[in-house]
Amino acid sequence: MKEKIEAQLKIKGVVDYIEEYLKCKTVIILKVDQKMDGSLWKETRRALSLLNYVACALIITTKSTYEAREYCYYPQWESTQWDPIEFSIVGLYHATVLELTSNKMQEENYIFRKILGNCGPHEFCMKIFAHAMYAKPMRSYEELYNLWSSLREVASDTLDSIAQKIVKFSYNDLTSDYKSCLLYLAIFSPGQIIKRSTLIGRWVVEGLITTEEWTWPSSVDKAKRCFDTLINRRLVYPADVGATGDVKSCIVGDLVHEFITRIAKKQRTMQTRLSHHLARHFSISNDLRLRGSHTIHDFLKNPSESSPFILLKVLDLEDCQCFGGKNKHYLKDICCKIYCSNVNKLPKQINNLHELEVLDIRDTKVPVYATRRVRLLKLKRLLAGHNDPSPSNNDTVKEFPRSVKVPDKIEKMLDMEVLSNVTAPSNRDLRNIGILCNLRKLGVVMEDMIPS
Repeated sequence: MKEKIEAQLKIKGVVDYIEEYLKCKTVIILKVDQKMDGSLWKETRRALSLLNYVACALIITTKSTYEAREYCYYPQWESTQWDPIEFSIVGLYHATVLELTSNKMQEENYIFRKILGNCGPHEFCMKIFAHAMYAKPMRSYEELYNLWSSLREVASDTLDSIAQKIVKFSYNDLTSDYKSCLLYLAIFSPGQIIKRSTLIGRWVVEGLITTEEWTWPSSVDKAKRCFDTLINRRLVYPADVGATGDVKSCIVGDLVHEFITRIAKKQRTMQTRLSHHLARHFSISNDLRLRGSHTIHDFLKNPSESSPFILLKVLDLEDCQCFGGKNKHYLKDICCKIYCSNVNKLPKQINNLHELEVLDIRDTKVPVYATRRVRLLKLKRLLAGHNDPSPSNNDTVKEFPRSVKVPDKIEKMLDMEVLSNVTAPSNRDLRNIGILCNLRKLGVVMEDMIPS
């Protein structure tokens, strides 16, 4: 008994000494990654309870969720259980997912923590999962459990394997046409900036996006929704965002590109006979016979030798440096959809392209008046002008016209839906534009004087 009393008095003396030392000070005791067994933890809690402070804190850090919960709850001492505070990237995404699925799946909440734990420490995988839950918060327990089981089969340090399973989880949510549109991106290089307008147009032209109405406007609207869906799921990343928040271009990351390339080749969506530097220039449904050593210049030089050129559906000439000097005649033979960023002339033979629906001459050196003689009755979109007419780029603005003239017979192009960055030389042209019942978007550059 005497020994116990002496021990208690000794403890009381130590407590009094600590209180005197900590007078008027905030008490925080921090133990970093140091495991405490039950007896030591019990003694520490009891010792702290002897201090005459309204509140004090003992902070213990651990990477184990199980140990954290053990420290927070001891039934023999407390009747209340506290949840540990999780300060980690996994905890951040766990809280985000719980917020997205609040009051929807209370009984399955713990499975989210297991999935995110298996994704760690790779934030890319956690982000894809969180965005997938945002897009579709209602999930069955079986679906989530199957994902967790598949993640447990791979090592946590193998980013590629984990990423492929998480991307597949989000990919499986997509409709069949949205899947095709995502797989289509495999023809572009990973990290390449892809214009939104380019993708939307090509998806529709390739027949990847269709609607019950089978009209261009309805297909374009659906393609826009598809683009937004891929952005929202972070299967593609925004590259350029406009002032209104609209994403103008996107990038396919390495991990997603690896996934869609593998699936596209397996499903024969990609044209595997073409080398990667050529694939993005042509339709995925082409029958080209080009060698891997061939360039786009070789194709344009002798198109009839390499393919049934008259059946060519898409030819994307963006960034092709092969239209200067003696090569100006190349465009005369093109009977397809055109995207040209290094063209400085529209040949008169362009009016032979009777089926042409889109003429995209943005950021080109095509003269202002070159479009006056365009007579394409099935043309739906005429896109012109320079994208960055800021004062800091005055030299560029002089080189690239900000607008082009409205075609002289614009009133005959009854299918026209988009006129972008055009100038009306006369009031008659403005009146003729008013005849176009299908026109959905009109961008007119007003001049100081308009002759009558």
